[in-house]
Amino acid sequence: MRFGLCLLAAFALAGCARPPVIAPYGVVSNNPCIDAVLAHIALPGQVSAISIYSHDADSASAPLTWARQFPAIGMSAEELLLARPKLVLTGNLASGGTNAVLARAGIKSVALGVAPTIADDMQQIRTIAAALDRTDAGEALISDILESLPSTQFSGPFVSAIIWQNGGFVAGKGTLQDELLARHGFRNASAQYGLSSWGVLPLETLMRNPPMVIFMPTNAGGADAREGRARQALLSHLDGRTRIVDFPDRLLFCGGPTIIKVSAILAKTRAAFEESKP
Repeated sequence: MRFGLCLLAAFALAGCARPPVIAPYGVVSNNPCIDAVLAHIALPGQVSAISIYSHDADSASAPLTWARQFPAIGMSAEELLLARPKLVLTGNLASGGTNAVLARAGIKSVALGVAPTIADDMQQIRTIAAALDRTDAGEALISDILESLPSTQFSGPFVSAIIWQNGGFVAGKGTLQDELLARHGFRNASAQYGLSSWGVLPLETLMRNPPMVIFMPTNAGGADAREGRARQALLSHLDGRTRIVDFPDRLLFCGGPTIIKVSAILAKTRAAFEESKP
């Protein structure tokens, strides 16, 4: 109690906004990718707070109608301690100091990184489900995700493609996105531009040597919308050589249930190529 009062005083002295009122002794997540899994497997009343990013339509991977039922929380140890959780689910990029504070306070935490493969991603869902004692719900979600993917490994011929985010960021080899492209019959063209797992691909370089498909955001809001329209204008002369397919940026932030939406876009695009064959 004394420690909690000190933390409240620290917020006041720092001129910070008061922390959100959070029901104690629940599960707290400060990671939007974990939130997306919780939206599918958590029981009513299990979750008491989620990541602040899940309240933002541009960054949320969980459904907004679900996410906005809960208070949003940040990454700091102070916020997490004030929430009085029984379990904290967090990304492994969270501060080591924060995790140490939670451990000293006797609060259990589970840290998950960025899954580089579909198999790793499914294992993370199992870890979250086990932490919530929701193993069956976790397996049901995994089944839905795997059913959204092609049942067999694609044998070719592959279509060259790239996933091009706002800012020119590209998912390359050794990423979940790279594996999803391959599963649907696309060859990730990032390597031909000298990019590794993640990199920035300038527009000029892409225009000089475009792949057959560019997955890119075309319907973002605000500044991203202006950037997207400019790119569309610059790339318009590629019609006939390159297909530009709408691929919202937020589909790149996480795996988990997001894979179902990604798989639908990739499958539809690949099927269009098959239908266009003479």
